[in-house]
Amino acid sequence: MNEESYQREMDDQAQFEAEQEALREIACAKYEDYKPLLDEMIKHSLDIGQIDMYDLLIDSKEKLEKFISESEWREAIEFTDKLM
Repeated sequence: MNEESYQREMDDQAQFEAEQEALREIACAKYEDYKPLLDEMIKHSLDIGQIDMYDLLIDSKEKLEKFISESEWREAIEFTDKLM
């Protein structure tokens, strides 16, 4: 591999990492904004006895947390946007 192609590969990797970091920041911010609302909705669904809604909310929370924990930033952003 010549020096020029090596540099291009390094630049591409740096750009990818910067994009991933930007997505991570967006996803985490959306999660932090949405989490209190989701927790309140879960509590409310239990208070009024809406078990189907409770199950749906728990599933949504677990799915969102999975996206975050597995660094699937774009999926977390899209999923949060759909929920809101």
